[in-house]
Amino acid sequence: MKTSNSTCRIAIACALAVLNCLVISCVAADQPGVAYATGQKAPAFEVKTTDGKTVKFPDAFKGKVVLLDFWATWCGPCRAELPNVVAAYQQYHSQGMETLGISLDKENAAATVAKFTKDNNMPWPQIYDGKYWKAALAVQYGVHSIPQPLLVDGDTGVILAEGSDARGPRLAAAVKKALAAKKKT
Repeated sequence: MKTSNSTCRIAIACALAVLNCLVISCVAADQPGVAYATGQKAPAFEVKTTDGKTVKFPDAFKGKVVLLDFWATWCGPCRAELPNVVAAYQQYHSQGMETLGISLDKENAAATVAKFTKDNNMPWPQIYDGKYWKAALAVQYGVHSIPQPLLVDGDTGVILAEGSDARGPRLAAAVKKALAAKKKT
């Protein structure tokens, strides 16, 4: 009888844990991952990258289409999305696409971020301040979930695509469309 009670308690605890995860997922899915939407202007910023260079966004990206990629090394969905980001960068970088990675890794993870970006063929600039969810740009952009991509016109600062419209196979399509529009102007 004791084994039966223990098994029942474990089953109930597991069921409650799963239910909790489902509720949290549903609530998170109803909330936007970022405070800015397609068509709005992305906030300007000036920061130092992990290699010490100063970046002025969007001023330094005139004539370009820029992917602001909020991510972290510990984020499973970010790792799953990475092949799409790398593929889009490799395909469209020479045509005018730039990427800025904004890492939401925790304090003292600079070496981890550097190794991860090198090992995963991420040659674009990275921004990392070690403040986790309180990273300056994550707060400025109202980022609540990652991966959180924003595709931005470097001339106007207007967000061209964000969230699921700039992830998976939609990322390459959004970049292609944005670059085609730039050629027309």
